[in-house]
Amino acid sequence: MLVVPALPGLLWLWAFYRTDKFQPEPPRLVALTFLFGALATLPAVGAEVLAARAYPFLRHVEQAMLGPHGGAPVPLAPIAFGCFVVIGPVEELAKFAVVRLWIYRRPEFDEPIDGIVYASAAALGFASLENALYVLDFRAHGIRWALLFSRAFLAVPGHVLFSSMWGYALGRARFRPYPVAAMVVAAALLHGSYDFLALLPLTRPLVLVLVVALFVVVGVQIRALSADSPFRPRGMLRRITLVPAIALAPARSATSLARAHFCVACGQISEGNAQFCGRCGAPLELRG
Repeated sequence: MLVVPALPGLLWLWAFYRTDKFQPEPPRLVALTFLFGALATLPAVGAEVLAARAYPFLRHVEQAMLGPHGGAPVPLAPIAFGCFVVIGPVEELAKFAVVRLWIYRRPEFDEPIDGIVYASAAALGFASLENALYVLDFRAHGIRWALLFSRAFLAVPGHVLFSSMWGYALGRARFRPYPVAAMVVAAALLHGSYDFLALLPLTRPLVLVLVVALFVVVGVQIRALSADSPFRPRGMLRRITLVPAIALAPARSATSLARAHFCVACGQISEGNAQFCGRCGAPLELRG
């Protein structure tokens, strides 16, 4: 039964793993990072419980999750404290510690995009075990399917999107100085913001806006890190051409075009003997 809550995390892990196009990471190391990320849930929960003993915020968080009781308003101060001071920082530090201590100095971490690949693996391992705690109904020995579906598209990828902030920083810092600590703080603030918005009925619709915005940001990060890969094929441009090159090419005779090499990736036409596209680096095909 534990496999079902882990399925969303595994699917998202597959999607992020495929962003590492030039020098894919060993699946064994990615799987171990996923496992260590899941195990990091345990000390994180322990730290949150200890913090709740010093300042009882958890009962207010649980009250907000279940909805106001008898019309009583939910107190904002303990919820904000729990989200921004405890839950966000503790969970992001737990995931960060997995990547920083386990894989960051290994020789397999050999290109900037690896920061996001391993961050996503640790984050999705963490999210998968957390998902099990939320969606498994241990009393009825069943699964809360509606909650599983909603978390698969919001909370589970949310963990990756937050952690991609420091994953991006680690990918940069592996090869040149970069403010990793500031990005860990940013990830914690984003994590806290997500939880805070999700707990309040009036702000709950903003969760979707936050997730969509983060998907855009992480997409830009992935493209930037991929562009700096030392394994990127020579001649591949660091920008993506939005207009196919075939539409911008000067007019040629029908015979010339018939025997031209054609890039199936970006549409560039080459009449020489080159084997790879000078625009994007993809292999050329002879048409005609």
